[in-house]
Amino acid sequence: MPHRMEPRDDFVERLEGPDRAAALPLDRIIPSMSLSSSDTVVDVGSGTGYFSLPMSRLVRRVVALDLEPKMLRHLSGRVRNEGVENAEPVQADALALPIASAAADHVLAAFIYHEVQDPASLLRECARVLVPSGRLTVIDFQKRETAFGPPLRDRVTPEEVVKAAQGLFAVVSSVDGEVYYQIELAKA
Repeated sequence: MPHRMEPRDDFVERLEGPDRAAALPLDRIIPSMSLSSSDTVVDVGSGTGYFSLPMSRLVRRVVALDLEPKMLRHLSGRVRNEGVENAEPVQADALALPIASAAADHVLAAFIYHEVQDPASLLRECARVLVPSGRLTVIDFQKRETAFGPPLRDRVTPEEVVKAAQGLFAVVSSVDGEVYYQIELAKA
C-alpha cells in the first residue's frame, strides 16, 4: 500500500506552513507551468489549496479535487473567505476523475504520484481529461532524504514517472529542486 498523507490535527500547518513554503516556492513552481488565463486546470490531490488558490488568480477555472473531506472543508473555507469565485473544491478519487474527457487544459498532480495505488491509471485518467496537447505537471518528492515527506521507500524518481508516461505524454520540461522535482508533460 503506498504512503498517504494523513490529515492529522496539524495538517494545515504541514501543508501551508513556512517550512513547506520555503521548500516549495510558489513563485518558481507556478510560473514554470505554462498556464494561460483561458485555462481550465484540474488540481488532483489539491489538499488545502496550496497550489489551487494561487493558480486561480492566473487561469479561468480551477477544479480542486481531493479524496479527504477534512482537506476539502478547509479548502472550501479558504475559497469562501478569500472570495475566490473560479475555484471549485470537489471530492474525488485520483483514479476516477469526475471530469469530462478533453475538458481540461492543464492537470496538476502535486505530491500524489507516490500515493496512488496504480500510477499508470492516474496517468491514463489525466490524459483522458486533457484536451489534445494539454499539459500535465507532476510534482513529487525527490527520492532522497529530506526534512519532510514520505518514507524513502515510497518515493518515485522523475525517471520512473517519465517512463510510465511514455506513449501518453512527452516531456516538455523538468526542474530538480532540493526537496521536489517538477515535470511538465504534453499529451501525446
